[in-house]
Order: sequence, then structure tokens, then C-alpha cells
Amino acid sequence: MNFSFIRDRRSFSDFIFILWAGGAALLSYSLVYALRKPFTAATFDGLSIWGMDYKVVVTITQILGYLLAKFIGIKLISELKGQHRLKFILGAIVLAELALVGFAILPSPGNIFAMFFNGLALGCMWGVIFSFIEGRRVTDMLASLLGISMVISSGAAKSLGLFVMDHWQVSEFWMPALIGGCALPCLALLGYVLQSLPKPSEEDRALKAERMTLDGRQRWALFKNYMPFLSIILVANFLLVALRDIKEDFLVKIFDVAGSGYSSWIFAQLDSIVTLIILIIFGLMVFVRNNMRVLLILLSLVILGMLTMSFISLRYEALQLSPVVWLF
Repeated sequence: MNFSFIRDRRSFSDFIFILWAGGAALLSYSLVYALRKPFTAATFDGLSIWGMDYKVVVTITQILGYLLAKFIGIKLISELKGQHRLKFILGAIVLAELALVGFAILPSPGNIFAMFFNGLALGCMWGVIFSFIEGRRVTDMLASLLGISMVISSGAAKSLGLFVMDHWQVSEFWMPALIGGCALPCLALLGYVLQSLPKPSEEDRALKAERMTLDGRQRWALFKNYMPFLSIILVANFLLVALRDIKEDFLVKIFDVAGSGYSSWIFAQLDSIVTLIILIIFGLMVFVRNNMRVLLILLSLVILGMLTMSFISLRYEALQLSPVVWLF
């Protein structure tokens, strides 16, 4: 008997679920960037505080809140039950938007501390969104889509911020709150979509470990079992997050869109090209059957990319590259 039609129906079902769940996850985290990163489009020229450039202080303050949330998330996300995820998302995005409004209306230096709470509110969102899609046969593909959101969303947030300031004449302080206010209801709706996803099936649970909440003792036991590997990953991730945020937050000043004559959408355009390339790389990984080999290939690409970036940055003047090529 030919069972190919069953396999075809299953493949189609997986494809629809990937579009549904992966699309919701990708858009959700993209909108998180709309609440966190539009301020990077502003330069705050001529402003300073405590003897430092105003944007430097704002950036450091938000990053500190964001990194603190990452450490809090070790406990919070591991103990968060499924029925409370949507409530967490709603609470986090409302707090983040209130912080942006505070940034707009509070006098300096009080408004700087508002950005600390913006970063603090959104620092755990990745873990919450990922918890909706993990533990499934197609989690690898869903996680790839979620990861890609970080690539395309940063440039889109900067380009949107520049567009709002240039064409709608919104001030640098109110622009983040305006964009965040538009993103908030959309993100709330997508949170409901994620909450409505079907629970992992029996087959999913047979192929993937089921997500379980962990108390302090269980978290410590897990960490001890994988301490060397987890320590390296944690340190590397900390450094990469800090490096990524510093690059993203000051890119508008480095690139000087107004002086270069490029469109405000140049960041979104370049990130779209990079996203397409990453999608192709992830697609090619389908042909590698060994998961450990896939991990080693991807880590090798990360290391190669960091070495290339370091070489180009150190030799930037000698190579005489255009800002667009360097940014790419």
C-alpha cells in the first residue's frame, strides 16, 4: 500500500505550522525591537550629561537594564508556567512603553533612568517567546525564524525612527514612544496568537524533551552537569550582546545618513540582504544530518565572521571601504 499521500499531508501540515508559529514568533520579536531600539536612530547632538555624551549615557543605561533582565530571566523564565506567558508579555510591553513615555516627558537626568526600565522590561522577551515554540519536531526551523528577527529588526527600527523624525517631524525624545505605541497592540495580538498554538503532540514529546519548570536546586544541578560548556556560552553571549548593542546604538552616528545622502531606509535594506543570506545558510543546514556537525559549522561561521569583522575594522582606512560595504 502506498502511504505517500500521508507523508505529503504531514509535510504540508508542518509547513503550515511553521508559517503560523514561526511567523508569529518572528513578528513578535521584531516588534520587541520596535519598543527597544528606535531611540538608536536619534543622535542627541549637542547634549551631554555628567560630562559624557548624552546618547552614550542613554545607551549604557538601557544596556544595563537589559543585561540585568537576562540574569533575572535565569530564574524567572525557568519557573514561568505556560498559562502565565501571555500575562508576562502584556505586562512587559506595557512597562516598556510607559518607560518610553517617561523618557519623553521627564526632564534630564530622570528620563535616562526610564530607559533602564525599558531594557529591564524587555530583556526576558526572547526566552518567553521561545518557550512557545520549543519542544516540537520543527523547533529547529522555528528557532531559525525567531533568530532571524534580530538581524532584520535592528535595521528596520533605525530606519523607521529616522523616517518618523525626518518626515513626521517628531522629536528625538517622543519618536521612540510613538513607534512603541504603534507596536504595542500588534505585539499583544501576536502574544495571543502564540498562546493559542497547539501544545506539543505525543510525537513531539517523543522526539524532543518536554519543557519543565525548574526550581533553584534543579537549575544548579543542570548548571553543574554542563558547567564548562555553559560558562563559555554565557561569557561569549554576554560579550556578543554588548558588542552588538554598542554597534547598533551608535551606527547612525557612525554612518551619518544625513551627510552621506543615503535614504533613511538604508539600514533596513542592508539587513534584508543579510537576512536572505542567513536564510540560505540555514536552508543548506537541512542537508547536514548530524546535529553536532551543524552546531560546529554554525559556531565556525560565527568565529570566521568575528575574525573578518575585526580585520576589516582594524584595516578600514587602508582598505578604503565605503560605509555601506563595512556595514554589510
